[in-house]
Amino acid sequence: MVLGFMKEILFTIVPQSNVTITGDRVGLTRSAMFLFIFIIIHAVGNLHVFLGPDDFNGYGYFYVRLYWTGFGFQANIVEEYILLAALLHVFVALKRTWDISMNYSVASGKLNLAFSGVTLLTFMMIHLYQFRFGDTEPWKLCPPPYLLNLATLLQLRLNLFWVDTPGCQAVYVRDIYRMEFEIFQSLGWVLFYLAAVIIFSTHMCLGWQKVVPAPALEIPKKYHSRAIHMGYVFTFFIALIYASFPLYTHLFAMSSGSLSQEPAQP
Repeated sequence: MVLGFMKEILFTIVPQSNVTITGDRVGLTRSAMFLFIFIIIHAVGNLHVFLGPDDFNGYGYFYVRLYWTGFGFQANIVEEYILLAALLHVFVALKRTWDISMNYSVASGKLNLAFSGVTLLTFMMIHLYQFRFGDTEPWKLCPPPYLLNLATLLQLRLNLFWVDTPGCQAVYVRDIYRMEFEIFQSLGWVLFYLAAVIIFSTHMCLGWQKVVPAPALEIPKKYHSRAIHMGYVFTFFIALIYASFPLYTHLFAMSSGSLSQEPAQP
């Protein structure tokens, strides 16, 4: 299962033998697997919010420092690749739903993936508007000279995205740490994001049921049930991670960093 999953990840968008929408689900399956990997990485990255503003804001600035890979856009190549994978997933899913499932009733359950997918697409647009393109205060920190502070591992610490060495070169970055706390002070937004986590979990479980039997994964039929239940367990833990962010920032107060205090002051 793992080998088949990783192989499909490598072939998410390129190379592909065709670029026309034919109703085949290979593009849908591959893009879903890649987005699943991204969701795991994104969840792990967002765990830096528990380590304070320097870690979380430094984590956000890490991707900004990679903008030179984005072919002149205000984004890095990872974000652009994720966008392509998401577009591939949406378009192929809509095409297959139109061709295969539109004649079924809602009660049949054949449209559950479509409904949950459209809901998640709406949520993602709201999420990007709030966090990716939202206005923030400036936050002062010292980023590592070479993207990651690997020396912190030898010090048994985990400040991968900032340093506090004497004479370090400080810059001002987006204070996404404070922005997250401000947004989730609203109980309404907390409940909205928790509902989105539930919908994502449902969508993921429904999709995983369809991915496991795919020939590309080469999972023997007798192991399909076990693989499906493994996916349910992974989804449950990922959902817990995502649910922890709005709950933590709603219930606890902000902490300060090494060079700046909250509220951030330029």
